[in-house]
Amino acid sequence: MDTRTKLLVAAVAAVLSGCGGGGSDSDSSQNQVLAPVVGQETHERGGPVVDPGPVEMIANAAIQVLSNRADLVSAGDALIEIHIPQPEDRDGAKLFLNGSQIHPELVPVIDQDGVSRALVSGLAIGANELKLVLPGNGVVTANITNHPAGGPVFSGPQVEPWTCTNGAAVDDQCNQPPQYQLQYVPASTFDQYMTNFDPQSPGIPNAFVPYDPENPPADGDIATVTTDHGVTVPYIVRIETGVLNRDRYQIMSLFQPDQGWTGTHPQPQWNGKVLIHHGGNVGVSFAMGNPPNGDISGTAPDGFEGVLGDSISVALSKGFVTLSTAQANLGHNVNLVTAAESLVMSKERIVEQYGPIRYTIGTGCSGGAIAQQHIANAYPGIYQGLIVQCSYPDVWTTATQFADYNLLNEYFGNQMPESPEDLASFFETLLTSEYLLLQWPALYGHLPVNPVVSDLAFFPSAYPDQESCPGLNGKAEVYHKQDRPDGLRCGLIDYMATQFGTRTPEVWSPNEQLLSRGFGGIPLDNVGVQYGLRALQDGTITADQFLAVNREIGGFDVDIDYQAGRTVADPLALTNAYRTGAINTAENLANLPIIDLRGPDPGIAHDAYHSWQTRARLQTVQGHARNHTIWYGAFPIAGDSIYATEALYVMDDWLAGIEADNSAGGIADKVIANKPLEARDRCLSVSSLLSEHGPFVPYTGNLLTPNPTWTQADMLAFPEVPAELGQILDIMTGQVCGLELGDLGLPPIITDPLSPITSEVVAAQQLVVQTRFGTPRTVAGDSIETLTNKCQLKPVDPADYPVNILNGTYDSEAMAREVATIFPDGVCDYSKPGVGTVPTQTWLQYGGEAERIVGGEPLANNADLVSGWAAPSFEVNLAPRSDL
Repeated sequence: MDTRTKLLVAAVAAVLSGCGGGGSDSDSSQNQVLAPVVGQETHERGGPVVDPGPVEMIANAAIQVLSNRADLVSAGDALIEIHIPQPEDRDGAKLFLNGSQIHPELVPVIDQDGVSRALVSGLAIGANELKLVLPGNGVVTANITNHPAGGPVFSGPQVEPWTCTNGAAVDDQCNQPPQYQLQYVPASTFDQYMTNFDPQSPGIPNAFVPYDPENPPADGDIATVTTDHGVTVPYIVRIETGVLNRDRYQIMSLFQPDQGWTGTHPQPQWNGKVLIHHGGNVGVSFAMGNPPNGDISGTAPDGFEGVLGDSISVALSKGFVTLSTAQANLGHNVNLVTAAESLVMSKERIVEQYGPIRYTIGTGCSGGAIAQQHIANAYPGIYQGLIVQCSYPDVWTTATQFADYNLLNEYFGNQMPESPEDLASFFETLLTSEYLLLQWPALYGHLPVNPVVSDLAFFPSAYPDQESCPGLNGKAEVYHKQDRPDGLRCGLIDYMATQFGTRTPEVWSPNEQLLSRGFGGIPLDNVGVQYGLRALQDGTITADQFLAVNREIGGFDVDIDYQAGRTVADPLALTNAYRTGAINTAENLANLPIIDLRGPDPGIAHDAYHSWQTRARLQTVQGHARNHTIWYGAFPIAGDSIYATEALYVMDDWLAGIEADNSAGGIADKVIANKPLEARDRCLSVSSLLSEHGPFVPYTGNLLTPNPTWTQADMLAFPEVPAELGQILDIMTGQVCGLELGDLGLPPIITDPLSPITSEVVAAQQLVVQTRFGTPRTVAGDSIETLTNKCQLKPVDPADYPVNILNGTYDSEAMAREVATIFPDGVCDYSKPGVGTVPTQTWLQYGGEAERIVGGEPLANNADLVSGWAAPSFEVNLAPRSDL
């Protein structure tokens, strides 16, 4: 390379670096990471032009794939940017795809000289070469790997059988052209409710009504909104529905029917932000589902947004695009890999058809919170911020908790009757139990209502022999231990077989031996667990009760049937559950803010302690939890019906601050540095009245927010108050509910002297007011993190059973000998890490349509920023953690 060329390369590299780009490794699928790109199209459209063939590559231009990592592209198209710094190279530049010239519309990017965008279509399945040829035969090449619209991209062989339920499907992958409908918000919400109220079917009408472009309502009948960047438009929403990855997605946006919208020509009301909403519950399916709607979809019926609160309508009014997918609905699909894959494919679609994204926020309750938190940890970059309600950190440590609940319910006879005939025997069991009702929480670690509800709501999804297997539609017969040992196993564990692996021959059940193959491995057990240990130690239960429950508790076999012996985890499944992110070890969450909305127990199986469980995990791996905010409140499930709306405003401020932060620090530092004052722990919603975006009136849901024709501040004429006043209110009310003074942002010089006085009071308040109960495992000695799905064992220690004549422990040594007869191999040692515990590996892939990689392996090394997914400050590159 001569001196002139070296200087040119260095100059261009410096320009690109200043624009937020950087170099890539030699095996990267892109030639270079750049800021936005491309020159003006000047060619005449015509037939194929022959590729001039390989010539010397020069570095005075670049191609960047915006819509995804270049090796994860799907559905045959990609939004690209082309950067041609030298004006003399722009006129006459040509694009070639796999050797043939293409003529996409090249749209200059405003305020970026020499930068243009284009949607490249017609990508072949597999490897594609996109080549930019400049005048003088200078060449820049980008390699793009395209995957089918029906998937998979990285999740491995797909679930079979699968039923397409969309009448417009054009193939067995359920593919169909996207469909669009329009809805609008009437100018008078009151008139909307009154006009649509049906006394025969009382309820709350949906806020949106159909809009017919052929017969539109009068302009004055449609509400207007002004977006967060000052664009005023009628409150008309376009709903796009389609199919990616064999299942449905939904994209909503403010829409002007008289204008077009493409990825290179977005309508001006879009603010570049995306809100992803998720559904509740947990389950599996062998057919298509529907994208969920609502922050607490799956927990409350559609149409209740006005009363219960819903950030989706607020987000739309602010100018967001909203997204939901059936595959990212945990109640429809428990598999976190295919859930993440569906979001990857759908975000790509948004970038290609709507335009590049500034940042993405997740929202959802229960299963919707699980989906966010374990996808964010295993596939970082999909979200830039999380708003979780009634949350659990993941499925599989929660599964351990619910399995314990089920075993204790069986032991106590504490199971709801299935028919009226069983009601008498149910009450008889309660009255004749050897345990007083007040002793039950001492073993559950919780009030009995949540354990019973968990059995009714969630545990049936674990069974491989479900009588009504969701979505199967007669395409296969379901497993039955005696009648159909070769039937389809319809349960959570076997649905995760690619991630967990299968059981090894030495532990095969008779049916596995019959079939000469292992079923899905079990990622949890209760070997060595001393149920009720702390209850024994504090005298709540007797020694005889403690020995009896541990002698008789039993466990589950591979068919999730009760057995006398304890449940034994399969080692491969156990390790893979941690490694793949199915168990959320939280190592990869420091790069994004989390606002956790929490209501009190009993919470219909949504234990309040899970918010602090997540925080404890963050504390362990990060050394802090300053990116995690808990808003607690008295409203069931979500803390307050206004919290989801208010949290969207606060999260939006938080992310906007990060986006604008051009400092040299990394994204984890920027998350902390740009935390808004309102993103603080709180115990009640009193300070919501003083929000700079409000006032948000407690318990009013969305009845007052957003009103599309005026703001709350205009309507209620509240005077503007300093934000610090809200902080003072939170400090005052926080002490009612047991928030630590330090959690509220007060300095140690104040909190340290007061802690001896407040600590005991705080602990009592946390239990009584915040209902920070525990689980059977915390009663057995585990920490609040409860990351131990299988414990390491230690010899039985007499010190664990102190003499207490009130509970019948008269001799610690004698008690230890009794315990050792139940646990001959030892008992749990919770001072040590759980068996099989390993860090979560990010961006694992599990093969293609035919190749199955059990347990996954990291995607190819690629540190290129995916700049179409988020602003440069968020450092989104979809790289495996080991490659960072």
